[in-house]
Amino acid sequence: MNYVGQLAGLLVTMKELYKGINQATLSGCIDVIVVRQQDGKYLCSPFHVRFGKLGVLRSKEKVIDIEINGEAVDLHMKLGDNGEAFFVQETEEKFENVPAYLATSPIPTEDQFFKGNDDNLMKSG
Repeated sequence: MNYVGQLAGLLVTMKELYKGINQATLSGCIDVIVVRQQDGKYLCSPFHVRFGKLGVLRSKEKVIDIEINGEAVDLHMKLGDNGEAFFVQETEEKFENVPAYLATSPIPTEDQFFKGNDDNLMKSG
């Protein structure tokens, strides 16, 4: 009747199961707090969203449409290879030096997305 030993064994097994979870399959996000300032501008807390591999059915589904209070807005995010979502911002200057870890291709237009037309994405200015 070694209950303590059995309980310890169960805890070790649970710990190993938790460590074995593949992070690539997990999805989640954190809440965002938005505060209206006295001048009418809005400021928000940082946020993070991640889509697990099970949540993205096709690898071409890399553009995320955003809704605020259930209504679509003209704002999109891009999905990275590891499931992390991020905003894409064009550079101000044509040949601005951007660190490699921040560089990404632009969000494709609807025609490029559905027809697979990458011509405009490949052109250099």
